[in-house]
Amino acid sequence: MTWKDFPRPLVCLAPMDGITNTAYRRIVRSLSKRTLLFSEFTSVDGLLRSERLRERMDYHPSEHPFFMQLFGNDPQAFAEVSKMVEDRGILGVDINMGCPSKKIVNSQHGSALMKDVDGACRIIESIRSACNLEVSVKTRLGWENADNLIPFAKSLEAAGTSLVTIHGRTYRQAFKGDANWEPIYELKRNLSIPVVGNGDVQDYSDGIKKTKNLDGFMIGRSAIGNPWVFCNPYERANPSLAERVETAIRHYELLREFQTEHRALREFRKYLGEYIQGFRHAKEQRKQLMTCEREEDFLNQMREIASWEASDSELAFAS
Repeated sequence: MTWKDFPRPLVCLAPMDGITNTAYRRIVRSLSKRTLLFSEFTSVDGLLRSERLRERMDYHPSEHPFFMQLFGNDPQAFAEVSKMVEDRGILGVDINMGCPSKKIVNSQHGSALMKDVDGACRIIESIRSACNLEVSVKTRLGWENADNLIPFAKSLEAAGTSLVTIHGRTYRQAFKGDANWEPIYELKRNLSIPVVGNGDVQDYSDGIKKTKNLDGFMIGRSAIGNPWVFCNPYERANPSLAERVETAIRHYELLREFQTEHRALREFRKYLGEYIQGFRHAKEQRKQLMTCEREEDFLNQMREIASWEASDSELAFAS
């Protein structure tokens, strides 16, 4: 399959380290059949060295269409890992050229590649020569401004990139301020490959409004613990409290398939706040759940919440 085979707009779950593992991807897929799923932000060097890290390439058949997001700066490492990804049956690789973390940038990965156009293109070319995967890039408007966005993206296109996703902030902004989508719309007018917008997308309806001339949108932070953001509100009503809790329990159970009880309880805290927000006593319940050290206590409390009457829950979820 190629990007041309997917219906527009493209609706994408953003790759997020420690968030978009197979458990959460399966939850998103259970609610949205059309969402394109991306793996966690993963090091190519780490994948070559660590058998445990290579578990990130494991996925359930239901997750298709599924793409692996990679970061690094060694073209040969990208070529080797991309062949591994292809052998696993994954549809494509997405190269991170936008992470603003100082540790990542100081290693000449992520956003640093925006300042090394030749190096960025060599990575793409090495993947193209090694396998037949779709190759996409996720990057930002630029280092300090968007002045070089169009020539940079054109270079990526010429090297063989088949899609670009642009986060509407610069490296200097990191995640501060509002995302600016205007340069992304202008970029689309100058490329022949698909362009996806990212940054401050709250939900499906907001993504549709922001897409305009683009090929689709990507949702990141708003999706953590709230997989319903990918649902078309005209096709699916807001979830009840019981549905939110039942989905959270299912998510936790999927997490437990590959994590210990102790680790799963701690990992799940990243998602928990959003799953149970918006009803009376949520703050108090969240505090208790966040400190649970025993799986039995955690699940019993979650099931108790799910049994509350709607009149007491006072649901107030935004559409």
